[in-house]
Amino acid sequence: MRDRKKVFFPEKNIYLMDNHKWAFYIWELARKKSVISPNATLIHVDAHLDDCPFVLQDNPEYLEIKELSSLKRFTENHVTYDTFIWPAFGRGTINNIIYVSDYPNEPFQDWATNYVEGRTYEGLRLRSMPHFQKAAESGLVEPYVNDNSLILNLDLDFFNEEDFYGENPKLKTDNEVFSSLTYLKNVYNWDLITVALSPECCGGEEAAKHLLDIFVDVFDIDLAKSLSWEHI
Repeated sequence: MRDRKKVFFPEKNIYLMDNHKWAFYIWELARKKSVISPNATLIHVDAHLDDCPFVLQDNPEYLEIKELSSLKRFTENHVTYDTFIWPAFGRGTINNIIYVSDYPNEPFQDWATNYVEGRTYEGLRLRSMPHFQKAAESGLVEPYVNDNSLILNLDLDFFNEEDFYGENPKLKTDNEVFSSLTYLKNVYNWDLITVALSPECCGGEEAAKHLLDIFVDVFDIDLAKSLSWEHI
């Protein structure tokens, strides 16, 4: 299933992918097409932080790439499922990041805040959907979303409570998944939504398909009307 599902719904600016690394390319594509403005705010809802920055050190040319075809090759050859956020930050495509994840590490450690020269890596770290809701309702998120393009970046493995690779999922109840997705859909007017199925981390293809079915229902999209973004 890896890299097989690359489809989008142009009327909603929703992009689906198996491998989360392609979010980097889609954000760059959306910036080129003026779907989002530079320095967009990213809200990253995921079981994992995906905040590994070594791709910047290993591939300093990432800053100078201009053509979409070259960005696509760069994503294919150098970006991985957990390194796609940092190059987008370094290029100024995204700016502040709100992490909604219970992963044990902290994304805003001292070493990371000034990893890109002239830029400060900052945002919020929230460990659950209730924490995100509370932060949004209390105004804590507001400074990051005002006057910025907004990207929702969702990995369906957020709804798997087990961290085993490829098997034995412990999915949140359908009601919990439905409630969380409904909140995410309505909390902001998203300019762009990128969704990773990540079947390995969801507990297998069957579990990923089940979560996708709920997402499709909540976000009111018809998979039969999806278009491939493989060639764009």
